[in-house]
This record gives sequence, C-alpha cells and structure tokens, in this order.
Amino acid sequence: MFLIGRLLSFMAKFSSVIGTVCVVMMMLHVTADVVGRYVFNAPLTGTIVIVANYYMVLLVFFAIGVAEEKRAHISVEFLTDMMPQRAQTGFSLLSSALTVGVITIVMIGGYTEAMKKTSAGATMEQGSSMLSVWQSYWAVPIGAALMGLIALYRMLVLITGWRNGLKETDIDAKFIND
Repeated sequence: MFLIGRLLSFMAKFSSVIGTVCVVMMMLHVTADVVGRYVFNAPLTGTIVIVANYYMVLLVFFAIGVAEEKRAHISVEFLTDMMPQRAQTGFSLLSSALTVGVITIVMIGGYTEAMKKTSAGATMEQGSSMLSVWQSYWAVPIGAALMGLIALYRMLVLITGWRNGLKETDIDAKFIND
C-alpha cells in the first residue's frame, strides 16, 4: 500500500509540474500577445481561447489532485480539534467518503462531456479562425480521477492503519503552519 501512495504522490507531482508549465506558458503567451498588439499592431490569434480553454482548465483541474494530496483544501477544524481522536477519525472518514462520492460524479460528468466534445470535434471561433478545444475537456476527468484516487487511498489508510505513502505536506508548509 505504501508504494501506491508513492505512485499517487508522483502523479500529483507530475500534475503540479504540468500546472507550473501552464502558468509560465500563459504568462508568456499573454505577454507576447500584448507586445504584439501594442508594439507591432499584430496580436496573436487565439490568445483568449487558448488561455481560457487550455491553460486555465489544465491548471485548475490538474491542481485539485495536488491540493487533495497536500490537504490544502479549505477546512474548518475548530470544533473537531476539541473532540476525541476516535470522533476526529470518524469525521475524517466521512469527509473522505463525501469527497470520493462528489468527485466521482464530477469525473463521470467530465468524462461524458469529454466524449461528446471529442466525437463532435469541438472548436471555438477566434477572429476568423476556428481553434480546436475538445482536448481540454479531458482535463476534468483526469484531474478529478487523481483527486478521487488520493481521497480513496487516504480513506483506506485511515481504516486499515497502513503506512501512508503520500507526501502530504511540504517542509515549508509545515514551517508556515507552526
């Protein structure tokens, strides 16, 4: 089980790298568009479509798995911290089960939509050009699947007491929280 956690952490790290690349590419793309538009009077075709339908979508949906691994989603623990450990474990299991259930619905819905858009060859008009956008729809089920797998794994570790292989916190985050 520990190796499964390591694999999930590797997948989350890979997603994080993809997100980082998207941020850098988005920054460069928008900067090039602004320079082209205002300095050379020649904007880049499709900047809005590419930024909104590729960079942003990949960044958001690939990051949700990373946030799940690092336990970085918003949580309010002021009441549960005062409860006995057994109650805290129960709430943690309930939270993970709800997360797995909701994100599975998102994953299935995203997969269904991605299949429709892929078979239709979805495009968007940008100026006088048509840009293909069906590929970006696959970020939703992929990112949701990663988040769901990590939440399910965390649930199994909590129930069985096995060693957790996830890299849940960074050293910097632990320092900041102290």
